[in-house]
Amino acid sequence: MARKIQRKVEAAIIEKIGAVTAAELLDMPDDSWGMLRDRISDRRNGQDGLTARCMACNSPVYIQSAPARGVNRPLFQHYVGGDPTCPWYHGKNMKPDDARAAQYQGRQESPFHRNMCELIGELAALDPRYVSHSIAEYLPPTENTYGRYPDIHVIWKDFGIFVVEFQMSGSFQTEISSRCKHYEREGITLLWVLFGLETSVALKQNTIDIIRRHRGNAFVLDPPAVKASRENKTLMLSCYLRQEDGTLGRPELVRFDELNLPRSRLPYHMDMIVAPRLDAIAKRRRPWFAALESWQQDRYKPLQSLERKPSLLIAATFSLVATANGQPRNYASDHQNLSGMLNTYLSTGMLSRYTDILTRLIEAIGKGVQLTPKVTEHLQKYRDEDQANEESPEWALLRSLLPEIFDPLLREELTYLDALPDWAAGRVIAPQAI
Repeated sequence: MARKIQRKVEAAIIEKIGAVTAAELLDMPDDSWGMLRDRISDRRNGQDGLTARCMACNSPVYIQSAPARGVNRPLFQHYVGGDPTCPWYHGKNMKPDDARAAQYQGRQESPFHRNMCELIGELAALDPRYVSHSIAEYLPPTENTYGRYPDIHVIWKDFGIFVVEFQMSGSFQTEISSRCKHYEREGITLLWVLFGLETSVALKQNTIDIIRRHRGNAFVLDPPAVKASRENKTLMLSCYLRQEDGTLGRPELVRFDELNLPRSRLPYHMDMIVAPRLDAIAKRRRPWFAALESWQQDRYKPLQSLERKPSLLIAATFSLVATANGQPRNYASDHQNLSGMLNTYLSTGMLSRYTDILTRLIEAIGKGVQLTPKVTEHLQKYRDEDQANEESPEWALLRSLLPEIFDPLLREELTYLDALPDWAAGRVIAPQAI
């Protein structure tokens, strides 16, 4: 009997981001589709996150990771219970509980896993701040409707509760998400500790998921970490930092109590995800700020080879951003305030084609720039019907230069990572009467 052809979900609508095709998903950097995968799983577990729905049948979908030539590649997949009449339907999926039972073959914990958990507890007990620990015992909830059985639950004086999940077998993405969000709501620090890493071969997707949630840090309990823990009388781990090419660097020993602790309660030694993103954005913007400084001497010449109206658009948007960032500037005119500049260029038609762009930016930066009510009136009154849309060259340029506002995927990533700059989040930095 011939095997039934499996069809892939060709496109999905993702909350806050819009339509994403299967091809666009494949073209995304690994961290971008990986964080989408995290967020969709988080929402499915009833926590904050993103919804994603098949564009053909509107059924919920998730992002599955499938190996292709030794590389993990993403694809959309219907959840169990998807619409069988969907043209992209691909048959029934195994339920998570069934898959987990098959994986563990009825055993919830191996003797080796238990021994490693006991070793972590033993090392934690060396610290003078140690109060108590338990292994695989029920931890009642405070903010959730149910509790959990953490691998190791440690209480330290003046440091609070600390949970360690010792990862040996391949946890499912849904389980990783469920544990992460549970402990975040409980306000408990969660540290995933891996059992060794073979850096010469491709990592399993579940390991990549855990490393990403720890901001590109892989924590391992290996002989050097055990030795250092005994010598320093506190829990220490070997930390592998993920490099730009996706490989892991040489490990360094870190103390648990010196790790950075974000809102997610998933600690990290060095943030290998946010910093590269922000550095790349700053690098793209730098020459434009420099060009605007000199352009103010002759505003009728092209700005970076742009025609006059796009030049004024860039000057106006960068003025708004600089001011919202606590560094008031008016690159676009000699007006004493940005309200006067915007009202003039809107009423003369110079910015009338860009009112949707300006509205998007002004709404995002909020009270970071205090514009007069007249600006809102002018944005409506002088709005040209032929607006620059998201497919226009101007929008594409701003998506590159100001992605915190105009690139919904990156904006969502930075929000998720608690790294969206204050000016882009509408938080007041230095209020100015403009």
